[in-house]
Amino acid sequence: MAQKSTKAQEGATIPLTLKFDGGLNFSDAPGEIADNELVALQNYVYNSQTGTPEVRPGTSCQTAAKCDGTNPILKIYYYEQSSSQAWLVAACGGNLYRLSGASLDGWTLIGALTNSTTVPSFLTFHAKLLIADGGQHIRTWDGTTYTVLADGLYADAITSIKGRVVVNSNTAGATDLVTFSGKEDETMWNTADLTNPAIALRAGFGDNMEVNGFAIFGDDLIVSKKGESAKKLYRINIADATPANWFVQIMTENNCAQNAHTLIGAFNNVFFIDTNGFKSIRGVTEYGDLEVDLIGARINTLFSGLVECDEISYIPRYTALWFLQHERVFCYHRVRNISGNFGHAFTDIYFQQGRIRSVCQAGDVIYLAGQNGYLYTLDLSGTLSTDEVSPGVTEIYTSALKSKQFSFFGEGILKRTEIYLTPVLSGTARLYVATPNNASLLLKTITLTNAVQLLYDATGYLYNATDDLYDSGFGPWRETSWARCRGGTIQFHLTSQSGRVGVEGLRAEIALVEG
Repeated sequence: MAQKSTKAQEGATIPLTLKFDGGLNFSDAPGEIADNELVALQNYVYNSQTGTPEVRPGTSCQTAAKCDGTNPILKIYYYEQSSSQAWLVAACGGNLYRLSGASLDGWTLIGALTNSTTVPSFLTFHAKLLIADGGQHIRTWDGTTYTVLADGLYADAITSIKGRVVVNSNTAGATDLVTFSGKEDETMWNTADLTNPAIALRAGFGDNMEVNGFAIFGDDLIVSKKGESAKKLYRINIADATPANWFVQIMTENNCAQNAHTLIGAFNNVFFIDTNGFKSIRGVTEYGDLEVDLIGARINTLFSGLVECDEISYIPRYTALWFLQHERVFCYHRVRNISGNFGHAFTDIYFQQGRIRSVCQAGDVIYLAGQNGYLYTLDLSGTLSTDEVSPGVTEIYTSALKSKQFSFFGEGILKRTEIYLTPVLSGTARLYVATPNNASLLLKTITLTNAVQLLYDATGYLYNATDDLYDSGFGPWRETSWARCRGGTIQFHLTSQSGRVGVEGLRAEIALVEG
């Protein structure tokens, strides 16, 4: 008598098409995140033009020696005095320096700061550099003269709004104080002046918290206050031309910036790093018209109140915010997704130099200030895929992209995999598939090529070309693997330790197993 076979048979083949524009998601299990999200996207940045994740550039050491020979660079800032005069300045070891030398590889001392531990806040105003470093007076430098203003506020947070400089105060009994300078006059801090008085307001009173940071949202000055057991955000609305009509309003409790350097305005919004994650302030139509949004929900599970971020900075090159959490750099990108709308996506970066304390973009240069005292630049020429940790000493770094975990009823058999890439810099990458027991099967070793040269940039003669012209288009480069893998779940993983590449997407054919 014939018996029914129990041997598993291949059933329907299902296509799987992935585009990795969703960024990291650590908030859900690997099998529960969206198809376009990833469980690892390390040492990647998003291309602001294409929305494609690319392995980040390498770095080079800008300076021939450490800033003061011993101490970390706590903060860097690009001070533009005019269209023809600008300097990169740095706070290190209780002093202020400027980048100098014909090759910009050395440091020149400007003058002393109040101490070696306070991270100063910088502001360019009225063609002067203003420095709030917690000392009795705001310091100022105009490229020649280094002096102080007569404010007496002991400020370590500074900004400007509608032609006035704004600072906090660490003076005992005045930590609620928010002081606006005279109109268009950074030297006027006298509130009793009859012609152009300074204006002092209280963001709350007597709550035993200190004003520790500012950001601008239209006509509102956003004020962060932090205490040992409580935190708040206030708004000071200065829309009215008459200062007597300005008002202070509490926005939210249980939210604040960690410090003066973790609150920033960008993308017509305000973003800040709280002790429990990355958040934003957004406009709403409901009562109150502003609210806190947990925009970093996908990555906030990694935050610990015990680890303070050094700063958050806007990097125009990548249309991104970078926030520095000790040796890890989180990148928040505004990415145009497949539907043509802007979404947000996170990546993270580890530099071989270790902790990066401060970053800034100056023109087409992105500077990185190291805890080790060296100043670095991100290689935007497309020629480096290593980190120069000290002059002449380079180290490789690993990039990793890991997809969602896809599950099947029964099992699935991976029959074919196609990955679509954008060439950037030659090297080697490896494409793996992970099985349920987390073992990895190598699908293909990929030889990375340099970016395709545009005809516009070509310098040779066309009759010397060896390739067909129709092969020089903008279509993605495809690599195909026929390696087979069987399991209840499938997860794709791309790594590289040399070269750079952009990842356009991935397609796979999976046969469902019957029986």
